[in-house]
Amino acid sequence: MKKMNNRKFYEFKKGDNLEKQVSKENFTNKEINMPSEIFNNSTEEQDNKFNKIYLGYNERLLMNISIILVLMILGIILFISSVSVKTKSNIAYSQTGNLDYKVYLKENDYYTESYLEENMQYISSLIDDVDVDFKYNFNANENINYKYTYYVQGNLVVANDEDKSKIIYSKTEKLSSPKTITKTSSNGFAINEKVKVDYEKYNNLAKQFKSSYAINADSNLELSLIINIEDEKGNIIKSLDKDDMKLIIPLAQQIIDIKTSLKGINNSDNVSVYKDFNISNKIVFSLSIISLVISLVFIVRLLLFLNKTKAKKTIYDITLAKILREYDRVIVNSKRVVDLNSEVIDVNSFNELLDVRDNIEKPIIFSEIHKGQKSIFIVKTANETYRYILKLADLENK
Repeated sequence: MKKMNNRKFYEFKKGDNLEKQVSKENFTNKEINMPSEIFNNSTEEQDNKFNKIYLGYNERLLMNISIILVLMILGIILFISSVSVKTKSNIAYSQTGNLDYKVYLKENDYYTESYLEENMQYISSLIDDVDVDFKYNFNANENINYKYTYYVQGNLVVANDEDKSKIIYSKTEKLSSPKTITKTSSNGFAINEKVKVDYEKYNNLAKQFKSSYAINADSNLELSLIINIEDEKGNIIKSLDKDDMKLIIPLAQQIIDIKTSLKGINNSDNVSVYKDFNISNKIVFSLSIISLVISLVFIVRLLLFLNKTKAKKTIYDITLAKILREYDRVIVNSKRVVDLNSEVIDVNSFNELLDVRDNIEKPIIFSEIHKGQKSIFIVKTANETYRYILKLADLENK
């Protein structure tokens, strides 16, 4: 017998650990190229496989649909809560107003003060100017979009001394430039408008008019705060005219009493306001958009997943479905495969089997052997069984 190149053969006992036996025999890496890392790596790979979580088709479908529904509902709720749409609704509002004034004096030998407070009598020849401060506040019970315009109007009025409703002469001018302010999602505003009235200018004008026509008449300078508040469509929410908030300064008299009139200012009411679409909370609105966009991403992913996983119909599926649909009246579905005890005669086509059925007037018994792969149709007689086999492999080879 020939020598076997000094090679050693080792027999491992069944069930023993390979790594331990190699260690016992003191194998070197040259004698057997099986480092111990192989065993460690193999064990780690198996552990990683077991640690992975695999989701089935139904679980993945349910998870995607749940995420889409949650994101869409959340997005819609956030969107509705962060915006308002075009609508007309009633709002409650309140308004308050007041006016103050100071009468500044010319230099004189009697008054040490530079001005006199309100509710006094004043010598007209000592009046330099009158400083008037109009104050107005408007508050609604909810946020709306609106704009308001305001200015101070001066109206010089010369009227009949006995019947002041009969106007002889009047001259109107704006004592302050009109200001228009637009408010978005606001429930109110405040106005503090100050004007300085050159009393001597208007007093001399009234004197000259009365002197020119030698008439006895009542003359006054009426100062009014004019306000106009409109909604987004230009509908009037509230307006103040010349008679609502008024200061009356008598003219062409030696001693005067300045009077104030706050007709219908301090009150509350309801008004119909047009509300257009606006974003009331930009942060919540942004979150709603993000939520809806993410839900759309998941919808696209779901559609791709369904398209990828949907069952594709083979020529077998199409052929079987056509046979069952067109010949349903003569086909009987069998829950189990029928025992073939008699002689079996295989026919080449379903039409041939149909001819047999028509001749012997027996039903065609159908059963599917392998789902999507193989079905059989049979017609049984006392001595023979006629059989047609529908197979995917046969249809693909045609």
